[in-house]
Amino acid sequence: MQKWDANKLVPIIAISLTAMFVANSLADDLIPNIPEVVATDPSPSTNPAPSESPTAPADPVPSESPTAPADPVPSESPTASPEPSVTPEPPHAIANQSMFIRSAQVVRADPRSTSVFMTPIAFSSPSLVLACINSNGAAIDLLRKNAVDNWDLGVTGDFSSNLRLVAPGDQIANLINSNNGLRLVSNSGGVVGKYLSMRFIAVSEPTLDPKLCNDGNPSNNRILYVSAFGVDIDMKKADVRLVK
Repeated sequence: MQKWDANKLVPIIAISLTAMFVANSLADDLIPNIPEVVATDPSPSTNPAPSESPTAPADPVPSESPTAPADPVPSESPTASPEPSVTPEPPHAIANQSMFIRSAQVVRADPRSTSVFMTPIAFSSPSLVLACINSNGAAIDLLRKNAVDNWDLGVTGDFSSNLRLVAPGDQIANLINSNNGLRLVSNSGGVVGKYLSMRFIAVSEPTLDPKLCNDGNPSNNRILYVSAFGVDIDMKKADVRLVK
C-alpha cells in the first residue's frame, strides 16, 4: 500500500481549515443580516406616504362650509318688500285749505269795450297754492300784457280762457295784481257779460294738474262779473226847470 506523505497533508489541512474559517465567517456575516431585513419589513409606518395621510380630507372642508349658501340671503331678505311703500305720493290737495280771499263781485266796463282790467284781490295762505282761473269766451292776460307768459311749474294757459298758476300763498296776489291786475280780453264782441271764475287750492307740491282744480274748498272760489256802465231802470225821474 502507498503511504501518505506528511508534507503533502499539511497544505491540505491548512486549506481545509481556511475553508472552514471562511465558511464560518460568511455564516456569521449572513446570520445578523437576517433580522435586519425582517426588522425593516414591518416599518412602512415610519415613512407615511402623502397619499395615505389622514389630513388629506381636510382640504374639501371649505367647499362644504355652511357659509357658501349665505350669498343668496340678500335676495331673499324681507327688507326688499317695503321699497314700494317709499314711493313718493303724487301732488295732491292738502287737508288744510284755510286761506284769506277778498275780491269784488262786479267790474264795470264800457259796453263798447272789448277788454277790461279786473279789480285787484287780497289773498294770503300759509301753503303752496294752485290757482285755476277761467272765463267764458274771453282771454285772460297775466303779467305782461298782450304777451304770453309761461314757464315750467309756474304758469300755463296765459292769454287763453283757462289760466293756471302755482306759487306760495304770499305770492299769488302779487302775480294776479301785477301790471294793473288781470286783463280780460273778449274773443268776440264786447267784454260786458263776461265773467272770471277763480278757484284756489292748497297743494302738497308745485303742480299745474287741471284735475286738482276741483279738489279745493268751495268757500275759496270767487266769481267776478263784468257789467256795463249806464242808467238802470231803478233811476228815478224828476222834473228839471229851465231858467229863463
